[in-house]
Amino acid sequence: GGELDVAVMVISNLRDRMALQVEILETSPYKLWLPLEHHLVKQESISLEDISSTPLIMLTVDEIEEATVKLLSVLGTRPHVAFRTRSVEAVRSLVATGAGVALLPDMVYRPWSLEGDRIESRDVSGVLPIVQVGVVWRKGLKLPQTARKFIEIAQGQITAG
Repeated sequence: GGELDVAVMVISNLRDRMALQVEILETSPYKLWLPLEHHLVKQESISLEDISSTPLIMLTVDEIEEATVKLLSVLGTRPHVAFRTRSVEAVRSLVATGAGVALLPDMVYRPWSLEGDRIESRDVSGVLPIVQVGVVWRKGLKLPQTARKFIEIAQGQITAG
């Protein structure tokens, strides 16, 4: 167990924040990923109920699976999970081929799979989780100059981005 001076990490579910200094770099809402020919692509407003019986491609990294299951549990049914994977690229490929849809943070969306197939992203009405990414360091710690410079550059990206 080594120690880090500073880290860039997902901070949405960060516990024990009292001992940490946190600078949010990006906030990303969950969106619905679906294949180009999916019937919901043309629908003006999409609700969780609209996707409750649709096969779901579940990304199983970090807190994403837990957040998605919790989100869909408000419907009173368990999600119809067609595939589970730890690979974002596999999710893209499976969605693009029509194997299902996915609810994922917008920050990892790209409109095509590795095979070149198109993927659409749509807002879903209701309260969806968000993912926050930030720079984290221990409060009160005298940071080395390189770590301070890194934090300064990261903070500059917030205003530039």
